[in-house]
Amino acid sequence: MLPLPAATQALVGRSDPVSKFYPDIDLGPYGALDQGVGRRHARIFVQGGQVLIEDLDSVNGTLVNGQRVLPHQSRALSDGDQITLGRMLLRFQA
Repeated sequence: MLPLPAATQALVGRSDPVSKFYPDIDLGPYGALDQGVGRRHARIFVQGGQVLIEDLDSVNGTLVNGQRVLPHQSRALSDGDQITLGRMLLRFQA
């Protein structure tokens, strides 16, 4: 389980020491590169008391419960939702 940072938003992706980029939620240690997760793949944020996810124009896309999240459009998350970043499968727990 990866907790969300105690902030109103978190960048999800994988770190890249060469470009000195370190996302708030680094999926690199979980095989993110091999599963198609980009450095700046998605953003999870809180708005109006609701948790949302936004694809940041990633190459391999973001899905919520099998439905594509269009780039730069947000999608509300509910407890138990299945999130796919590239080929990496995650489950959202509220």
